[in-house]
Amino acid sequence: MKKISIMFAAMVAALGFSACNETWDDNPKLGTHEGDVVKEFLNVPEMTNMSLQITEANATETLTLTCSQPTEYGYAASVAYQVELALNEDFTTPATPSAPATVLLATAFRDCDAINPTLRSIAEAMCKLLDIKDGLQVPTDYMPLYVRLRANVVNENGNAVEGTAFTSNVVSFKHMSCGYLAIVVPGQPTGIYVRGDMNGWLNDQLNDGNNLEVLPLYEFMTTTESNVYELDYIEIDKEQGFKIADKGWGAPNLGIGDGSIVFGQKYDLKWDGGNISLTTAFKGSITLRGSDKSWSMTMDALEADTPGNPSGIYLRGIGDKWDAVSEYEFKTTDVKGVWEIAKVTIPAGSFKVADADWGDINYGAYKVDGVDVPITAGEKYPLDKGGSNIQIKEPFTGKATLRVKGGNYTLLLEPAAN
Repeated sequence: MKKISIMFAAMVAALGFSACNETWDDNPKLGTHEGDVVKEFLNVPEMTNMSLQITEANATETLTLTCSQPTEYGYAASVAYQVELALNEDFTTPATPSAPATVLLATAFRDCDAINPTLRSIAEAMCKLLDIKDGLQVPTDYMPLYVRLRANVVNENGNAVEGTAFTSNVVSFKHMSCGYLAIVVPGQPTGIYVRGDMNGWLNDQLNDGNNLEVLPLYEFMTTTESNVYELDYIEIDKEQGFKIADKGWGAPNLGIGDGSIVFGQKYDLKWDGGNISLTTAFKGSITLRGSDKSWSMTMDALEADTPGNPSGIYLRGIGDKWDAVSEYEFKTTDVKGVWEIAKVTIPAGSFKVADADWGDINYGAYKVDGVDVPITAGEKYPLDKGGSNIQIKEPFTGKATLRVKGGNYTLLLEPAAN
């Protein structure tokens, strides 16, 4: 990829910053602290007053930032740097009430002389910060974009070490423009699956074309971040072998890496690695990050819950019944954040997912290019808070499962077996 090199003024020596590979102590000891401390370690660019427009044509190019490792660590530690963006210098004021105040880019960089986010990732972040939903909303004006870094010492598995979080000084790019609709549509199939003992390695489905309704249960879906995919729920028994791969075991084919898998922590996968297995049973979600041949996963186990209790969340509008009807109330399952209606019949028409008061939980259809997407049985459907009515074009009978993770709700309609 080409690089748009934003080379920074030679302030490092004058400010007393140290280079990435410098050692400050003959007997190094990692310095830690409470909370997140603000320090000046992001170098100030020479090009902050120049105009930069991001387009589809240059979206694969990169923006190169540089910094100095915080001296408070005490020695040249292994540090991961993430880029955080905002439209307001205080990093707390959103552009609109429904937009986030900041966006933290997913990629963690290890070289403080080559922090290279793609322009596409910056454009996607700007669309989120501006709460852009379709191409008609894309602004043509240039605007300030505020940038800072978040730094953490990381262990051999790439996970942050507690007590090492630093936030850098803020740098302002005064004339930045996102010139195209850079939205990653969440909830789209990727063709990447968990294949293993729990599902017969999906050979029957992917090789022979049988029982295709099983595939969505093991397929990663797109998220709102580029190169970040999620399987929102899976059960894997102890010692069941599995891998993460596409239909042809080629792009990707990911297996066991080095070290042990710890739930809730990032784990680096190995291209063409051996089968992955767990020492304890797992119920939860898997987040997959990567591209080309560099991939990692995070397995987040769900907490146990008591099944069968009322949730206070309903399918509303079934057969034009818009009241909160007990027949259409989701019940708790054995894991938190997952609710279901064991058997429900939904005629063709429209409905929403909401609580009894149309309060905090009021979810409807998500949009693509400004158009509501209808729900399809057997496919996970991302719900949009405050969205319009969800359209269902074919009558449905089966199980309805509602899941939430990170505040994002998805609905899956699983047809009953014939």
